[in-house]
Amino acid sequence: MEKKNSGLGIASLVLGIMSLLGCWIPYLNIFSFILGFVAIVFGIIALCKKSKMAMPIAGMILAVLAFGFGIMINGATTFAINETGKELEKTSKELDKITGDSTEAVLKEDVDIKLGAFNVVTDEYGFTDTEMIVTIKNITNRKHSYNFHIEAVDASGNRINDDYIYVNDLAPGQTTTEKIFVFVTSDKVDAMKSATFKIVEASAY
Repeated sequence: MEKKNSGLGIASLVLGIMSLLGCWIPYLNIFSFILGFVAIVFGIIALCKKSKMAMPIAGMILAVLAFGFGIMINGATTFAINETGKELEKTSKELDKITGDSTEAVLKEDVDIKLGAFNVVTDEYGFTDTEMIVTIKNITNRKHSYNFHIEAVDASGNRINDDYIYVNDLAPGQTTTEKIFVFVTSDKVDAMKSATFKIVEASAY
């Protein structure tokens, strides 16, 4: 006796086709997974009723393919999103370093800067020269330029004076020295001798 196609067999095939068509949409393909699961259930029931095998088997095969493709697509999409997030986070950190909003990170990750002593020298004619030698080393593996804002403060934290350093295109591992506080007015010299010097802003780009 010739076997007939059952309604469940046809439904399994239709749902299998729908699940395969919908599995290509990342995350929304969860609905195709549901359709695929139903297609497999209908296919099994149709086979148990000994109806024609072609449609329910085809429906189940399409459902399994939908599961496989959907999982791969969701995995690839998740990986791409994570990588994009990492790149955006890296870009954000780099921008913060350029604008001076990540001074601590710059001083820890990008540069080794050492502030020397504040020196005051009075020559035989009574003229006073001042200077502080600052040593800057690029501790990264690529070329960088740096900006630094350095303040001299008294014991109460009040600013006495400040100065800036600009270093262009320092190669990896390269060290340079710069002089700051070379133009200190005579009324601030004594206060500068006992001042505390600190880096209030550092940027790297």
